[in-house]
Order: sequence, then C-alpha cells, then structure tokens
Amino acid sequence: MLDKAYTPDAVEKKWSAAWKEGGAAKAAARDDGKRAYTIVIPPPNVTGALHIGHALNNTLQDVLIRWRKLCGEEACWVPGTDHGGIATQNVMEKQLKTQNMSRHALGRAAFLEKMREWTKQCQGTILGQLGRLGASLDMDRLAFTMDEPRARSVTHAFETLFKQGLIYRGERMVNWCVRCNTALSDIEVEYEERGGKLWHIRYPVAGQPGKFLVVATTRPETMLGDTAVAVNPEDARHKALVGKKVVLPLANREIPVVADAHVDAAFGTGALKVTPAHDPNDFEIWQRHKAEMGGPVRVIGYDGKMSAEAGAGFAGLSREKARDKAAADLEAAGLLEKIEDHRNSVGVCYRCQQVIEPLVSEQWFMRMEPLAEKALGALEEDKFRLWPDTWEGPYRDWLENIRDWCLSRQIWWGHRIPAWYCVFCDGDKVLVSWPGQEGVQTLKHLVQDDAIPLADVEARAESIHVSGLAKDSGALSRVKIQSAKPGPCGSCGGTDWFQDPDVLDTWFSSALWPLSVFGWPEETKDFKFFYPTSTLVTGYEILYLWVARMQMMGLHFTGKAPFADAVIHGIVRDKSGKKMSKSLGNVIDPLLMMDAHGTDAFRFSLTRQAYPGKDIPYAEQSIVGARNFANKVWNSSRFVQMNLPERPERPYASVLGRGAKPEPGWELADYWITAELHALSRRTAELMSRFEFAAAADAVYAFLWDQFCDWYIELAKIRLQGPDGAGKEAAREVLVGVLNETLKLLHPFMPFITEELYQALKPYTGEKARFLVEARVQPGKDGPYAVDPAPMAPVMEAVASIRALRSQLNVPPGLKLKVLYAGKGSRKEKDVVAQSAYVAHLARLESLEPAGGGRPAQSATAVAGELTFFVPLAGVIDFDKEKKRLMKEVEKLGAERTKLDGQLGNQAFVSRAPEAEVSRLRGRRAELQGQLGSLEDTLRALG
Repeated sequence: MLDKAYTPDAVEKKWSAAWKEGGAAKAAARDDGKRAYTIVIPPPNVTGALHIGHALNNTLQDVLIRWRKLCGEEACWVPGTDHGGIATQNVMEKQLKTQNMSRHALGRAAFLEKMREWTKQCQGTILGQLGRLGASLDMDRLAFTMDEPRARSVTHAFETLFKQGLIYRGERMVNWCVRCNTALSDIEVEYEERGGKLWHIRYPVAGQPGKFLVVATTRPETMLGDTAVAVNPEDARHKALVGKKVVLPLANREIPVVADAHVDAAFGTGALKVTPAHDPNDFEIWQRHKAEMGGPVRVIGYDGKMSAEAGAGFAGLSREKARDKAAADLEAAGLLEKIEDHRNSVGVCYRCQQVIEPLVSEQWFMRMEPLAEKALGALEEDKFRLWPDTWEGPYRDWLENIRDWCLSRQIWWGHRIPAWYCVFCDGDKVLVSWPGQEGVQTLKHLVQDDAIPLADVEARAESIHVSGLAKDSGALSRVKIQSAKPGPCGSCGGTDWFQDPDVLDTWFSSALWPLSVFGWPEETKDFKFFYPTSTLVTGYEILYLWVARMQMMGLHFTGKAPFADAVIHGIVRDKSGKKMSKSLGNVIDPLLMMDAHGTDAFRFSLTRQAYPGKDIPYAEQSIVGARNFANKVWNSSRFVQMNLPERPERPYASVLGRGAKPEPGWELADYWITAELHALSRRTAELMSRFEFAAAADAVYAFLWDQFCDWYIELAKIRLQGPDGAGKEAAREVLVGVLNETLKLLHPFMPFITEELYQALKPYTGEKARFLVEARVQPGKDGPYAVDPAPMAPVMEAVASIRALRSQLNVPPGLKLKVLYAGKGSRKEKDVVAQSAYVAHLARLESLEPAGGGRPAQSATAVAGELTFFVPLAGVIDFDKEKKRLMKEVEKLGAERTKLDGQLGNQAFVSRAPEAEVSRLRGRRAELQGQLGSLEDTLRALG
C-alpha cells in the first residue's frame, strides 16, 4: 500500500539507484529496425556547479528522451562536459591569485595538470547534480571535450581543413581582450550602450598655416596611430583636401587625406581619422589605400597599455590615462575644438566584460563562407529546422554575413594547435619574453645560441608569440599539422620542433561534438546508428557560437546535418524579469529547490513555463502549484489502490483502444473519461512533436487534476461504495486503466513519482516493463463510442453552476439541497435529467425535480445553458445575515467595476497600455458584470 503522504526524497533516492543499477538509460546500436533517437547534451563548462538555466535545459532534454523511449525508439542521450577555455582558465587563475601564485610561476605543464585535477572534481559535481535532476543520461558514453577521443577528432578536423585551404595563418584585425590576454572571435564580443565623449580635433593642413581639418573621435588616444584622414568622395566640404596631407597632432608627422565611400558624411564633421591597427573599419579602409598610407602603427599593446610607438610621453600608460593625457595635450596646443557628450556601442569580452581592444595580430583563421553556404542549404531544404521558427531569420542573416573565424587563443587551457615549426628554419619567427632579459628573444636564439632546452623555454617563458609566419610562404610550407612531434625537417634535417603555443577556440571542439561523441572520424557502429542526431535543445545565447558551427562542421565533414531540429528555449530570469546574477543576489539554487519541494515539482514548474521563444520569470512560489499537483496525483492514486482487491483475479485491461462496443458494467462516465484519455494521448503526441513542452505538461495536468480526479473519481465513488457487481468492477477497471496510461504521459515531466505509482499499479495492470520508461504510450483513437460521451458536457455544466451557487450562498458542504429545474425540452436538458444521479451526487442534492409552476418564492437561481435551476432557500440559510453579506460583496465588486470603468474609459491609458493588459481588464470587467448580476438576482430572491 502506498504511504499516506508523498515523501519526494525517499522516492527519488529509491528510483535513482534502481535506474542506475538497471541500466535504464543505456542505449545501443541496433540492427533490428528499431529507430534511433539521439540527443547530445550541450556540455556545461567545468567551472563549478550548475545553475537554474542548466536545470531548465537538461529537464527539457530529459522530457524528450523519456518520451521517445515511451514511444518505442532507441533513445540515446549522450552526457559530457566542456573544458571551457577562457572561462575555466580564468577561474583557476583567480584561485591561484588567492595563493599568491600565477600560471607562469607554475609553468605550463604543472598548470595544465592542476587544471585537469580540478576539472575532474567539477565534472563529478555536475554529473551528481544531473543525476539528482533525474536526467536519464547514458553514463557509459560520458565525454569531455579534451579527452583523448575528442582530441583525435579535433586534430583530424584541423588537419583536414588546413589541407583543404579552409584554415590559414593570417595577419588581420582581431578582438583582443586585455584582461584575458587572448584574441576572441566576433561573436564572443558583446556590445553595450555606454555614455562617452566625442572629441573634435583640429588636424593642421600641411603647407596651409591656420587651416585645419576637424576630425571627431570617441578615442583620442588612438590618434597617435593614425595613418590617414578619410572623407567621403561625395562630400563637397572636403573634396579639395583629397590627396593633400595634414599634420597628425601630438605626433607631428604628415599623413594623407584619402577619399573612401565608407565614411559617413553625416557623422561628426564628415572626416574620419584612420587608425588601421586599432579599428576594424579603419583596417578595411587601409587595405583599400595601402599605397598612400604605409603600414599600420600599433600604439596599444596586448596588455592594454600604450606601446613605444605611441611616443615617449605616452608609452606605458593605460588606455584610459592616455585618453585623458591626449585630450589635455590637444587642449594645451589649441587643437581641441570642442567636446560633446555621446552614447555609443562599446564591445566587451563576453567572459570578463573588459572593453575589447581591436588589434592587428597574426592568428589562425578559418574560412567560413563555404561552410555557411552548406548550412544555409540545409535550412532552405528543410533538412534543419529551428523551433520556434522566429529564429530562422536571424540565423539566416548571420550565415549570409559571416566573417572568417579567428581560431587561436593565447591561453594554455585547451586543445593546443597541432602546428609544429622547425626551430632551425623558423625559430626566428617565434618571439619569447624571457625572464631576466630585456625585450623579446627569438626561440632560435635561445635554443641555438644560449643552448636553453626547448622544454625549459616552454616551462619558463613569460610569453611566446609567433609573428611573421603568415608573410613567409616558405615557412608556411614547412609547418607540420599533426598531433605528435614530427621527424627530421625536410629542409634542414633538424629534429628540434616547437609546437604552436596557442590553443584552439573552445567552440572548435564543441562544433565537432555531435560527431566526436560517437568516435568520428572512425566509422564506428555507434556513429552509423546514432549519427545524425535528432534534436538539440539549447538557449538562444549560443545560437551562433555553437548551433550554427555544429551545423557547418557536420554538413562539411559528412554531408548530413548533425541534428534535424534545434529547440531554442529562453533563459530563466527572476520574477521581475531581471537576469540572475550573484551580484544582484537573485540567483535560485536548483539543489535548494529540489530539497525543499521535490525534484518532480521543480522540473514540472520549469517545464510548464517553457513556452517557445519566451524567457521564464521564475520564483520559488511557482513550485508550490507543482508540489500540490504531485500531492494530488499521489492521493488520488492511493484512493484508487485502496479501492482495489488485495489480490486481483486478473489484470485490468488497458482502456485505450476500447469503447467502440458496449463494455460490461460501463456507463456514461466510463466512456467519457476514456474518450478524454484518447484525446489527451493524441494531443500530447502532437504537442511533443512540435516541442511545445509547456502546453503538453498543461494538458496532462488539466486532465489529471480536473477530469480524472475532480470528476471521474467522484463519479466512480457511486459504484465503489455500492454493491459488488459488474458496475463496481468496471469502475475499478477504468480507474486503473486511465491512471496507468496517464502516468505514462506524465512520466517525462515527473519521472520519480510516476515510477513509484506505476510500480504500485503493476499487480493490477499486468504490465511487464521493468521501469515505466520501458513501457509504451499508445496513440489515442477518435471514436465512435458505444455510448456517446457528449452528454457529460451539459451534466458538468449543470453541476458547476449549482456548485457556484452553493459557494455564493455559503451553503455548508454537508447540507443537501432540493433543486428544481426548468427548461424547454432540449437535448441537453434530457441528458441532464437522464443523468440526474450524477448531478445529485456531484452537486450534493437531496432531489432534482421539474419546477412545474415556475420559480418558487425565496429561491436562488443558477443557469446552465438552456436549463435554469431553482434552489428554495427557506431553512437553508439565515436570510438577514446572508442579505448583509451579499450586499457587502455587491458593494465591493461594484467599486472594482467602477475603477475598471474609469481605466477603460480613459483613452490615453487605453492607447498607451499593452494590448494584453487592456484585454485582461476588459475580461475582468465582463466577469464582474456577470457576478454582480447573479448577486443582485439572489438579493431580489431574498426580498
């Protein structure tokens, strides 16, 4: 017998252990025709515990996996974690800082070993949390983006793309984070609107004393690296200056005035300072005017400080201090015309929020246009779909305007770029900051002239950077792309090889995730069966960082989209809509929620709010309804169990697929609930096929709470409390059958409680599945039924109407009423009369009889469609007391109606307020009108 009260903790521990021991989540490649359904987890970074966003994401994946298993598919959910690159290294460096240590003091090898140990601990924490959430991951397939199989995939992909000419070494403008000390790709830069200044600077025209070209800029510190001033060729104000030269203030060198259509003549003064080393648009202008300008001048270094090229007065200053000094020096020289307040979009690092510095740097890049074309083709040919489809437009736009991907990162934690350089031939292009020596040394000098072993250089160097390789085709031809150290150099015969110090962008290995988790590039049995995967579930913030790149890589290497559907969910915010953050103190810990309310309630509360494309304003209060629902399901199941024989003579057959012919002992309520179950089964399958999780959860919730518990169980009590016979057995059979099938539909959302209840019903259902997830959901049929279930609708309407009147009049629950009815002989009236036993039982009536002579004196009315019910009130209520109470209620509702009339009559409010809010207020106004009409009618009846 089920316990009297539901205790989530005990149930969860019991079934978590049983599922693990029984291998309930395992999946295997098959050759028996069974269909594969595959999801690969968006691997969380190994930076600590999971947050509520991870809980939402993994709950939705688990819902899909459990549903597909119930549908009879070989559902495989692959677990794993991501090494997290910059983010994870930052966390470790902060830990080292508290110990007065640094990664450079440790050395690369020791630092990486420390990282591996720490990330193992984090992975254990993450996997423990996923288990607590009920995630049915096949743990035998656990993957990590830096484990050996994934490393093989990464090296193979890099080598293949390099040979195909899609990966290249180039000097280009990159986004540089001075805090993380690494390059970032374009989509790793976030933009914020910030208040700033617009400085108007006078550039003296060379050879024309007293004449100036005024330039407006938001960054006066970069002017020290100007190589030109550009104007629009159609701008009449500046045409005469094109081809002439101006004197660069503070630097006192002449630079040309060039004409370029990129210049916006309407912005500022229409003249643009061109700093090709520190602005991506200026870099593009420089490429079109190289002959006139000369090479870029880099005045800001990788550390965010002004370089020696900025001049003696500026070298070593931070960007901010250099900006202040430049403005002050310009003003002192009489070259600062004015300063204006100006808001502009500022690029910041997506990890540390430090302002990005655009720099010209030599990096590894990947040509993206050929891959983007394939991804666009998959979208156009419906081989890949986004849910909701509102994301298709932004996704398409990004692919159509894609730029080459900067792959290299100047950090240590990640997949080291598998490029090897001959120290003798190309060691002069590897620049090393060596402790105890001023300036930068070349690797060739350190190894050959100073006789420092390569291993020591790597362990002790403060920084290592490859520069000049991109401009030397001979050097590029000698680069070896492979995982292991090469043999003798083909040019010099030397055996000293140095591996590129940079690592690959984290998202490179992540882009290969659906391929690499099944052993690619090897054609394993698992790869052939489970790839392409089926569905990806993720948040919209990584649509371009990850989703698009997986599509491009999968299509490029296999010709197949790595997943057919990408479900893009919103992010979880606090109840006021703010993004959760520790600094705001509005973070909700998933573990605390599960401890307090149970995992099923937590999962259900998240899923019911996961509407397509919508963010979730989440508060702990939202779990209360889900917890109450869990208790309701438990208590109703316990009631069913208590009304079953201790040892059934035979299993009760499923009710799905039945009802087309008369069933022994069945009556209207049985056919009705069976028809509703069929409809629910069809509706749930339809909603799940469209990834409408919230609507599917709501449908099951409404059926169980309202139709099954509040209506059918109450009607079944009539027979359960009566004599033994076919009617009682039919009620038991339908109770068991409907509950069992509904538990299957609820299982993906609330796995623990449904498993416990399913197992408790097993002696009565005869099902053989070890676990509920191994049972099968059945498709519902659509009539016809031996007994038409339609009459239940007017019966329910009549009961609801009388119940509402009882509530309005404060009639004690135990008091049975005599009720009269009047109608026009309609079909619905006949149905209600025919089922008067149902109405009497559910509405707690002593009798239900025709009114005959019209409305009795001192009676209240309830209307249900074409039927009017009269409730004689004499002896039922205290008239004077009830009149006073009702008059107070009328006054209260009337005041609310008056207030709404004022709001809705205010055209200014109606025109400004959101349409949804105006619609809500109008609906409430109509509801109040109906309530007041009913109360006033009752007051008249009371005299």
